[in-house]
Amino acid sequence: MIKIVPDPPESSPSLTTTTEKPFGTVDSNGIPMFTVRGGIPADDALAHATTLIECAEATAWDVVDHLHLNDKALVLGLIQQLDAAQALIAAVVDR
Repeated sequence: MIKIVPDPPESSPSLTTTTEKPFGTVDSNGIPMFTVRGGIPADDALAHATTLIECAEATAWDVVDHLHLNDKALVLGLIQQLDAAQALIAAVVDR
């Protein structure tokens, strides 16, 4: 029998939820102290990442007022990268 409509693609869990991902500081044994828990819905993880980026951007803007010209350029570049990352996350969440 020939199907008129093909089967939908199988959804991959890695696209809908997080995997365990260590990050940040390691202890004296070289083991990461922090880990993103596996199984968090992607939308929740992306929404939280957006909040973290907003906080980092606010901090960077506060720092700009206390720096010299070359340092300001570096921090302004950081702000632009944060803006780009936030736009990418929003593009995924908003679809």
